[in-house]
Amino acid sequence: MGNNLVYNRIVITIVLIIVVPAMVFIIMMSLTGRSSKQLSEEARVKYVRDYTEKLNSRNADIMFFRQDPAGPDNLKARRVNALNDQGLALNLYSDRAYRVLILNDLSGSLTLNDQEIQTLKDLIENKGFRVIYLGSAKYQKLLAEGVIPANAKHKEGTKSYITFVNKSHARCSMDGFADDPVSMPITTGLTDEQVIIYTAVMELSLKDLFWS
Repeated sequence: MGNNLVYNRIVITIVLIIVVPAMVFIIMMSLTGRSSKQLSEEARVKYVRDYTEKLNSRNADIMFFRQDPAGPDNLKARRVNALNDQGLALNLYSDRAYRVLILNDLSGSLTLNDQEIQTLKDLIENKGFRVIYLGSAKYQKLLAEGVIPANAKHKEGTKSYITFVNKSHARCSMDGFADDPVSMPITTGLTDEQVIIYTAVMELSLKDLFWS
């Protein structure tokens, strides 16, 4: 009886000294891991928000054609439904330093008639617009009409183009400028469409090239 009591005490002591601290350590590490992951995600979100604010500080009039603004929730942007003076309402935003028109055609459903395509070309060449086309369905049409320059180097799978005239009056175009989301740290929880739109926002935030 006495031996059993001593044995039980030894077992309990071992449990208290080794097993319980080990379990506490495992639980704490698990909680710390989740906390670090959460903080890391928060840091990535903050990174995107901070650079979106950098884009906002460029004082650009960012317009989404026939679509509500899609991007980080702090992006200052608006929707336009027509490419005429009334639809663009540029007089209401006359203090903006730049104009950015985003054509989101990632679904291939965006409609553009011949007059609208000619207007796009005029907005680039004569109104200082940066025109961004996201998609591939209208690529050949926009290329043929000169919205996307003839020297564009289209590759299969390309989904983003930006065209503008810089301050030295040179026509600039970059295809695939938002195809690779290396500059956009958030990919989880976003749709494929959101990833490329967020990446376009980040590229506009990070690179002075598009504003020169």
